[in-house]
Order: sequence, then C-alpha cells, then structure tokens
Amino acid sequence: MKKLLSLFAVVSVLSSMAAFGADEKKKYTEGKCCDKADKAGEKCKHPCCVEAEGKNEVCKKCNK
Repeated sequence: MKKLLSLFAVVSVLSSMAAFGADEKKKYTEGKCCDKADKAGEKCKHPCCVEAEGKNEVCKKCNK
C-alpha cells in the first residue's frame, strides 16, 4: 500500500510540473503578424495562425 501511495505522489508531482511548464511564452518572429497581435494583447486572426494556435504551436508560415 505504501508503494502505491508513493507512486501516486510521484505521478502527481510530475504531472503538475508538466502542466505548469506548458505555460511558456510562445516565441514569435519580430515584426510578423503574430508578434504584432501579441504585443497588442490579442491573438492573430489569420486562418493559418488560428489553426496553429489550436495545436498549441506557432504558425510556421508566418514565423519563419
């Protein structure tokens, strides 16, 4: 029973670390549409950028 509780504790800590690490700031190319929108406190509305945002990525077309 102690091993099971220890395993549960370790898994809980690791999963919470992964959840907090996912909040990293995305790196946009300076001066591109996503960067301008981010600086204005908005999200880029280009279809390619919206699609990439849904995948939790940065648009590769606009941020070369």
